[in-house]
Amino acid sequence: MKFSIIFIALLLISAQAVRCQIFKEDSTVKVIAYWDLNESYTYSVLFEQFELVGEDTVDRTTTTYLIDAIVIDSTSNSYKMRWTYRDLKVEMPDKDSTYSDLMNKLMGLSGGAVVEFETDELGGFQGVTNWETIRDYYKVASDSMKSYFGQIPQVNDFIDRMMIGFMTKEAIESSSIKDVHQFLNFHSAELKLGRPEFSTMKFPDATGTELMDALVSIEVTGIFPEDDDYAVYSKVDVNPDQLKSVARKNVRNLLPNASEEELDQVFEQMGEIWTEIENYAVIHYWGWPRYTKEVRRAGSALKNKVEIRTIEII
Repeated sequence: MKFSIIFIALLLISAQAVRCQIFKEDSTVKVIAYWDLNESYTYSVLFEQFELVGEDTVDRTTTTYLIDAIVIDSTSNSYKMRWTYRDLKVEMPDKDSTYSDLMNKLMGLSGGAVVEFETDELGGFQGVTNWETIRDYYKVASDSMKSYFGQIPQVNDFIDRMMIGFMTKEAIESSSIKDVHQFLNFHSAELKLGRPEFSTMKFPDATGTELMDALVSIEVTGIFPEDDDYAVYSKVDVNPDQLKSVARKNVRNLLPNASEEELDQVFEQMGEIWTEIENYAVIHYWGWPRYTKEVRRAGSALKNKVEIRTIEII
């Protein structure tokens, strides 16, 4: 499982035990999906993005949308889920009206988009199953947007860059369905209250073609028997040396004509770069998250980029 924090959960012996993921006698939690065929819920999503430059907050963007999630297949060793996106709204107070209009049109393309993905029997992410449909959907949408804005070369280039994350299975799974990975982040973990677990994982870059080492901590922060749910927290720190190497490679691909000296100057000015991801979730013992919040921070000596996504059942 590429993104989820992988801790192999022991299979429970009886069906009754599988249903009860909270073991009160020793404060142990097993994050296991126990979902029924055709079971469905709707989630609201609030996605905030901004940059910190010194003491200033700039480029703030707020996106809201709804997800209709339904289990469309269930076997002894897997689940298949469909997410339908709707009611997308974008606010960009720091941008001019032309840019905001373009971004709203682009974000509006996701309205009605459908993502289908498969998990293992515990709810651990296995892969997107309709990635070709997603790719074709955004190809048609891209052509429509270019026609809408009059085939302006600069706008066409911008749209093409926006669509990179939807053109391959690897790109879709690594950068375009972060909400899915957040939703499933803790599934397959077995944890004990007050006892943090530490491990390592392979963390993909934005293109889905490079993997970097990352340190992971995960723990149960609370068990709430009266509500049949529990709270879990995790943190991921990506290896900064590998992150810088991959970043330089990606910049080289984007700017093939840049000299090595120019790249040296840019990365020297940036200094150390870093990425960390924090996740907090409250999960019902059936394995459906009630609430989950992810904070991604990526930064350098020049500026910090922050992404905060909150997903809540409604």
